[in-house]
Amino acid sequence: MLHLHLTSIVLAIILFVVVYVLYKKDSSPENKLPKILHMVLRLFYILVIASGLIVYIQNMDGISNAGSHMEYGLKVLFGLFSVALMESTLVRLKKQSPAANKIAIVAVVLIIITVGLGTYLPLGVL
Repeated sequence: MLHLHLTSIVLAIILFVVVYVLYKKDSSPENKLPKILHMVLRLFYILVIASGLIVYIQNMDGISNAGSHMEYGLKVLFGLFSVALMESTLVRLKKQSPAANKIAIVAVVLIIITVGLGTYLPLGVL
């Protein structure tokens, strides 16, 4: 399940960048490709959240033995906020809101922190 989670994260980040660039280039209603990719990205959001929850539940004993409940709790919060900010960035960019770039910067910083925290924690990356 950890491999599904990591693959979903990587694909979600790649799709986020692609959709961001496509919306930046042309956000007209006639352009269907960004909308389709945005819907696929939403599917990957669900995969990331569901697989992350399953990985967390499956490794509860290891988390208890390592004594890192707070770090994993923070990683869950950062992960959920990352997904929310990624979606908020794309919706605001689609509506051509001036705050989209600021939210995108916060989202990228939070994604970096979340991935860094994920590699630091005892489960690590495989």
